[in-house]
Amino acid sequence: MKRTHLSVVLSTLFAGALLSTSALSFAADEIAEKTVADDYLNLGTELGGDKYDNFFINDRKKIGAQISSFIVPLLAPALTQHAYVLPPNKWRIDFSQRHASIRGEDFFANGKSNLDTFGDFKVDRQLTDVDLFYGFDLNKKYLHGFTVRLNIPYRNVETDGQIHPNGQPFIGLENAGSDAHIGDVGLFLKKKVLDQANSGFGLAVVGAVFLPTGSNEGTFGSNGRISASRPQPPNTTVAQGFDALQRANVENGTWGDGRCFFRNFNIDNRDVCNNNPAFSAPAAGVSSFAPGGANADNAFVGDFPFNNGVFGRFSGDGRLPAILQSGTGSTSYLVGAFLTRQFESNSIIGRGALHGGFSHKFVSESDGIDPGDLTTYFTSFVKPIYKDYLSLDFSLIAFDQEEDSYAGSIPEPEIHQCDASDIGVIGNCSAIGDDAFIFELHERPPFSGGLTVNFAPSIIFSPSPNVRMTASIIKRIKAPDLGPAPGSIFRFGISVGL
Repeated sequence: MKRTHLSVVLSTLFAGALLSTSALSFAADEIAEKTVADDYLNLGTELGGDKYDNFFINDRKKIGAQISSFIVPLLAPALTQHAYVLPPNKWRIDFSQRHASIRGEDFFANGKSNLDTFGDFKVDRQLTDVDLFYGFDLNKKYLHGFTVRLNIPYRNVETDGQIHPNGQPFIGLENAGSDAHIGDVGLFLKKKVLDQANSGFGLAVVGAVFLPTGSNEGTFGSNGRISASRPQPPNTTVAQGFDALQRANVENGTWGDGRCFFRNFNIDNRDVCNNNPAFSAPAAGVSSFAPGGANADNAFVGDFPFNNGVFGRFSGDGRLPAILQSGTGSTSYLVGAFLTRQFESNSIIGRGALHGGFSHKFVSESDGIDPGDLTTYFTSFVKPIYKDYLSLDFSLIAFDQEEDSYAGSIPEPEIHQCDASDIGVIGNCSAIGDDAFIFELHERPPFSGGLTVNFAPSIIFSPSPNVRMTASIIKRIKAPDLGPAPGSIFRFGISVGL
């Protein structure tokens, strides 16, 4: 009986020891497992045996860089592009608004302010953009790291004041107008090509298509009709407009062809103008109607004197220039490439990111108007200045605008010095050296084109990783050869991750 009790006690103690050993072993394994996991998250901790150390350390460095390669709120630029992509199945929505005021000194010809033509003219623009981003991965070789972007723009433009065609101060064309429409909706696809973890820098390429959802039919005045201040006409017929004068002369056979109003005396070697010289007026007489001239208070104000009162500078129906329209009227395409080099806190310059790249937008002609292709170049340096909340962004942005083109011809006023061939061909050209005010028919000239360079400082505030706010000022530091370029543009943006 005693022997039996002893056996039971010993058996119980042995079983308890085994259970205790198992429990301790399990607890130790759990602690070790947890320690391993925690250490592994502390990137750079050595794990494994001697022959595995280099592999694990190198692998962890790559993982660390790859984690950092996702879009970092304080390191992504405020205005320009970058090589970051969204993680798979992540959404982001951006809202931004820009405001630009363009005054007479902001219109250029041959790289200089064209105050003679646009000194009394102004344009106000508001540009609003809503962008929706989505990151995805196809989980196949070469098919990783995509971000798709849908851009919905809204464009508002208001024009006011006068322009003086061809810089002639005695003619003032009222150009008040407004237009507000959704612009051309853009669909972008960005693909990460190189990762900084493997290549020392990030590289992404992008392609986009812009649908013709925007309007390219915004007009000056009332459906293109504007008023003009000009020298007092000699009779009621002229006061009604040169169109009426031409029609009357065609009807009574005085000139026979409306083009005879201009300096085309013989058309196709046929004398169809009945030996009537083209319209002109003494230069001194019309110049007195310019502001400050002797007859400035006696200028006649009436409809635009050609094209039945419709201002036909850019098209026969009175449209605004292409650069001020909400859309292009045709499907456009874009390609680009973006680089990013991210710097860690232990680098020489500290934590930050350098971005650079370009894009080219291919734009097609529509309704005889070709806005011209646009190439954009940029570089940005982003530097956090306060923990994970605040960054500064310094960007250089250059726009290389191909000259736009407009089909057809328009009458241009000019002061012409008469030569021997003008005698009897142009009215008021009675002697060589006389100055006469005439209208010449010219092909519609381009309105904008050339390289514009801007410096753009921004501040980036990120109260949380999923929310980012930006404020920027874009300052022009190089004017284009031709066309408008605002001296300053103010921009505000907010981005929210979903």
